[in-house]
Amino acid sequence: MVDTFPKADGKNFQIMTYVEVFSKKDCSLCDKAKEALARVNADFRFEIRETLLEPENPLFSKYKDSFPVLVASNGKSVSGKVTDEQLSDLLVSLAPPPAMYYVAKFLQALAIIVVFFGFMYGLMGDMWTDLYFFLGGIAVFLAGWVLEKQEQYSRKKRKQPA
Repeated sequence: MVDTFPKADGKNFQIMTYVEVFSKKDCSLCDKAKEALARVNADFRFEIRETLLEPENPLFSKYKDSFPVLVASNGKSVSGKVTDEQLSDLLVSLAPPPAMYYVAKFLQALAIIVVFFGFMYGLMGDMWTDLYFFLGGIAVFLAGWVLEKQEQYSRKKRKQPA
């Protein structure tokens, strides 16, 4: 699958998401992994690439004890008897984080800056302003932390089978 995203100059750039399956002949685990990938492909929309390794291939000796090997486009992989949970974790890792994740991280970084400014006011002798900045920074950080945890919870809930 190819996702296109607009750039500032008006052109689009593409992100390719795929899962490459390294398998060998007469491998029942390989067949089961490919069936599972095909089954969940409707939900996650990615390209499945299969590489059938022969014994003379250098990768065959690398993977000989762990077939099938599923490698995602982001570099994460699972091998051997692949469980639904492992497969789900691999496929969720392909999806980019939602915008709420970046908002949460921004709030957490902003909170650190706010606490730093409070610390500077405290060094200048204005302890009340220091306290207000410190409490405000804690509140902003907690808001960002709660948003991040809510996003993680919703992502975890989405990946669980119905």
